Amino acid sequence: MKQMSKEADNILRVLITGADGFIGKNLRVRLEEKSNFVVHTFVRKNSIDQLAALISDTDFVVHLAGENRPKDHNDFKKVNTDFTKNLCEALITEKEKTGRKVSLILASSMQAIQDNPYGLSKAEAESIVLNYSKTTDTSCYIYRLPNVFGKWCRPNYNSVIATFCNNIANKLPININNHGTKLSLVYIDDVCDSFINLLNNDMSSGYKSVTPVYKTTVGEVAELLHKFEISRGTLLSEAVGAGFTRALYSTYVSYLKPTNFVYGIPAYRDDKGSFVEVLKTHNCGQFSFFTAHPGVIRGGALPSQ
Repeated sequence: MKQMSKEADNILRVLITGADGFIGKNLRVRLEEKSNFVVHTFVRKNSIDQLAALISDTDFVVHLAGENRPKDHNDFKKVNTDFTKNLCEALITEKEKTGRKVSLILASSMQAIQDNPYGLSKAEAESIVLNYSKTTDTSCYIYRLPNVFGKWCRPNYNSVIATFCNNIANKLPININNHGTKLSLVYIDDVCDSFINLLNNDMSSGYKSVTPVYKTTVGEVAELLHKFEISRGTLLSEAVGAGFTRALYSTYVSYLKPTNFVYGIPAYRDDKGSFVEVLKTHNCGQFSFFTAHPGVIRGGALPSQ
């Protein structure tokens, strides 16, 4: 097979491991919307034997596959560490055969500095990637991600944001043990933006980070989500145009059923016509519309009979 490169045809071939997971699905959709990317995927149903063929047609690997809540703690090492080793060995073999350097992004975790089975497995994966980068002189990037939130994250798994959004959107209770528990969060769109920026631009190897990081508490998140919930009835919208509130609102509405996007709006009628309220804000006025019967001028008298 001839050597593939973005310089040769302006197309970048990207292999996403864990492509059916939360981050993987979001990244895959984003890349597939762009004309200069070809996306290959590696998911749980694939075998290690398929890696070599996928890598032979790949310019850049985004390694998202991982295990964070296994039934058996041995799976931390099996998936997070051993699979990373298999991946890097396949990348080394590709370089030895063709001379091609396939760059790599590793999605690690802030837990990599913790002395627990998950953190240790992620730290070992980082070491494997750093060694691959050093021995092959290949660009590699490591993200120690904090909690990531956004659409398509599975509720009742490992994301309090996903669980709260799902339950509140579906009129289910939420449980809070400590309202003051601190959270450090990054939004999925910002994660994908950071990855895509690396894919499009040559940067020095090493640790990278996603910005902004939102600092909040469990109680503050729950309070804001409840405000989103009641706004469907009060029509009083929070300031959802920017920042964390915007990101959280976008996440919340992704868990609503289609029927929840239809709701009543009040109309006030008299002999002149009607006034209908659509949406109200705390400090930016409201959205509304007027209708007037034939011959009526708003602010004027009724037409003569």
